[in-house]
Amino acid sequence: MPRAVWSVYDAGWPEGRGVSIYTGKPYNAMTIKPDGSGQIAGWQAEAAFAHELLARNIPFSYVGPLKGHYDFVVNGKKDVTIDVKAKKRNVPPCSTQEGHVTLDQKDYRVQGYVFASVTNDDVSFMGWMWKSHFWDKARVVYKGQDTGLFIERADAGKLEYARMAPMDALWEGLKNVTALDSH
Repeated sequence: MPRAVWSVYDAGWPEGRGVSIYTGKPYNAMTIKPDGSGQIAGWQAEAAFAHELLARNIPFSYVGPLKGHYDFVVNGKKDVTIDVKAKKRNVPPCSTQEGHVTLDQKDYRVQGYVFASVTNDDVSFMGWMWKSHFWDKARVVYKGQDTGLFIERADAGKLEYARMAPMDALWEGLKNVTALDSH
């Protein structure tokens, strides 16, 4: 399954721009890593997602900085809200890795999730899910739980990338939502 890959430097940002916003503290209550370093990957993935929407001429509003329940509103016949979930990795992304959403976000008013892995400043979009489908299929883990590979840092729903919908399906669906009505 092909994955869309985009580097933060593709947008013409000067080297280091992504780290200039790093404060060394959690960005908000949802930030899992105590030093806030995971948030940098989130901003990189959101920028890459915006770039992909622009490349496909899909109209959107970026609302991530407003600290709501989602990062993007795709504007069309019916607006679609999307939250980009990014994970910084020190190994290349693969389909057996998992995307996760913290359990406290289960009731957030968002329609879909896009999952990304960030490795060496490269963003790989690994898949997407409607929120309801994600929570129907996700395995719930709890903070402190030993899952074999990791000690979990937060209560969350987790799902292997291989079980998610491919990004091509999202792009096609968003094009259909934003297509002009022919009547």
